Amino acid sequence: MADRTSPNPTRRDELLHAALDDFARHGLVDFTLRGLAERIGTSARMLVHYFGSREQLLSAAFAEHRQQMQRQLADAAEQSPAEAATSAWAAMTADEQRTHFTVMYHLLAAGLTNGAAERPAARDAILAWVDYATDLLARAGRDAVDARVDATVLASGLKGILIDRLVTDDEQRCDTAARRLIDAVLT
Repeated sequence: MADRTSPNPTRRDELLHAALDDFARHGLVDFTLRGLAERIGTSARMLVHYFGSREQLLSAAFAEHRQQMQRQLADAAEQSPAEAATSAWAAMTADEQRTHFTVMYHLLAAGLTNGAAERPAARDAILAWVDYATDLLARAGRDAVDARVDATVLASGLKGILIDRLVTDDEQRCDTAARRLIDAVLT
């Protein structure tokens, strides 16, 4: 008989990825465990079993998103900051990442409201990118304060250009803008 106190990690991962895909299709407006469960073929009770609460599911989903991006960017750690930023832009704009970034923008929008359940996860999503870029710039010799400010310009600027690209589908203009931003901040 299976141990009811420790959820199956494989099933948890399946549910987590199904939730991310669902968030990309339906957004976070009116997101409920019951509605999600119905759409992904499980029960709200099972989602609570695996994640605890709506907020914990959101937190887990966005932590998984960050880990996926960090795995993609791990190879860039040995590159110069400009090369790493260019690699990050390529990863951000890859077709297979569209769903995940769509989800991230839903999260960020939901996190704009003070007291929203999504606010801590949205804050973490923003700061994870700033932290990554700060570390990259500090390793390249930038002063800690300048590295943090430049990291904010770079991370927030690229995310702004990315939302433009996702909404307008104007790849050429947005890719050119991303290159200009990277050059302006890092060269």
